[in-house]
Amino acid sequence: MDDRSWMYRDSPQGLRRMDYCNGVQGFINFATSIPRNFTDGDIRCPCRKCKNLKFLHQDVVTMHLLTKGFMEDYLCWYAHRELFVPDESMEEQVVGSTSSASNMHEVGNENSNPYRNMVMDAMRMSEGNVRECPIVEEEPNADAARFFDLLRDSDEPLWDGCTNHSKLSAVAQVFTIKSDHGLSEAGYDKIIEWARSILPEGNRLKENFYAAKSMMKPLGLGYHKIDICPNFCMLYYLENAEMTKCMTCGHSHYKPRTGRGKTLVAYKKLRYFPITPRLQRLFMSPRTAEHMTWHQSHHAVDGVMVHPSDGEAWKHFNSMHPPFSAESRNVRLGLCTDGFNPFGSEQSGAEYRCLSSFVD
Repeated sequence: MDDRSWMYRDSPQGLRRMDYCNGVQGFINFATSIPRNFTDGDIRCPCRKCKNLKFLHQDVVTMHLLTKGFMEDYLCWYAHRELFVPDESMEEQVVGSTSSASNMHEVGNENSNPYRNMVMDAMRMSEGNVRECPIVEEEPNADAARFFDLLRDSDEPLWDGCTNHSKLSAVAQVFTIKSDHGLSEAGYDKIIEWARSILPEGNRLKENFYAAKSMMKPLGLGYHKIDICPNFCMLYYLENAEMTKCMTCGHSHYKPRTGRGKTLVAYKKLRYFPITPRLQRLFMSPRTAEHMTWHQSHHAVDGVMVHPSDGEAWKHFNSMHPPFSAESRNVRLGLCTDGFNPFGSEQSGAEYRCLSSFVD
């Protein structure tokens, strides 16, 4: 990162140094060079009072920075879409000095920090909530605080001087290892305990699975736990949630209590992953949103089917539901199974296939 000590260097007798004034102008040039930084013609103000929570005209932002100074710990201008790109040695470092604003690109550049982009994609709705916040004297709301915390974690090195891992990237990669190899939580904690012991003092690796999971939770999508019959007869859901035994086979809903335990424990639980927020997540990223609407923008070739939208079933659905098909962002779910046998055992030979069944 270019030297930005000018941002917090004390000024004699309250006067701003020339390098500070030049730096502020460089910041304004950088922030205004990226169209996505603007909301109704205004940009975020990172002064000590506004703290990136209010959008103001660039001239007002300049005045705030000259009179109030920058907010604390804003050496990396993450809220103004400053990106990481690899240098000649493939080390990640912040770019976007006061003289290189014209060379910057918006989020989505293939050379940008992938973990920062992950946060932007996952928390886009929270970013919108921050933009709408009209009160600058208050602390950020919970969603805004999580968003900025994750952005800082994606940019903060794992330890001072580390160039190949950030606080967020380290946790994300260890989580991947845990998932790929089926590590238990106890095993995860032991590995982290060992890793922290060999890393430099003052490293920022989360100390255990619970802390790491809490850090990563805002990036994930939730699920609902629903009690079910262990024989898979029914769900204990909605009006049936309070039933104590299965209405089909009579199996008990809960395990027998042991000792003085007062908590009822179901024999089996189902984890339901709602599909709506997962489809919405696909539209939060510009990269995946483009693929979600490709069916309407691509040019079909007569006699060639390269996508289900070129087929007769899709076209028939469009003719039956014109309002739905007119909006390219509406999603059709294609249910497909290959070799599923609903009519008996595998020995019966009754193989069943179902392809391209559309559900709006």
